[in-house]
Amino acid sequence: MDKTKFKRLLFDVACSAVACDGHIDEREIRELQYIDTSTTYFEDIDLSNKLKRFVENFENNPIDTINNIIEKLKTELLNPVEEMLVLEIVLRLVYADTKIDEKEIEFIQSIRVCLSIDDEMITQRFGVIDFLIHTVENVDLPNEQSKEHIKLIDMSSLENMYADLGDKKK
Repeated sequence: MDKTKFKRLLFDVACSAVACDGHIDEREIRELQYIDTSTTYFEDIDLSNKLKRFVENFENNPIDTINNIIEKLKTELLNPVEEMLVLEIVLRLVYADTKIDEKEIEFIQSIRVCLSIDDEMITQRFGVIDFLIHTVENVDLPNEQSKEHIKLIDMSSLENMYADLGDKKK
């Protein structure tokens, strides 16, 4: 996959991981900022605009926004390194607030179904994570019942993330 296209997809997945549990924790935002400043994962992408579009889409239709990102991930042909990066980012963000919500587990399982790497590679890299290595072929994407849980997220902390980061980069 083209590097820039992958970085955009990776950023969308990261934003979805932060928002999927219905709560944006400050530690998740700090972790996303850390990933942005300490890696090249999101390099050469206008993250302010990308984040703004994600937040607008998410506020208008949270379930469809997350489902569309998962569907896009399903259709893209990622190499094993890209797939491992997707998992790394998702796990880092989900674990940033030191607790795993059931919605986060569902999101991770939805992501896992989109990837072709085998459980052994995942276990070697991340250790045994029961909900990750026991893949479920028919994991449900977030549905209308989940909508109430997700649509109440205050996205302002996520929007302000890159405004603050932009000030630091100057």
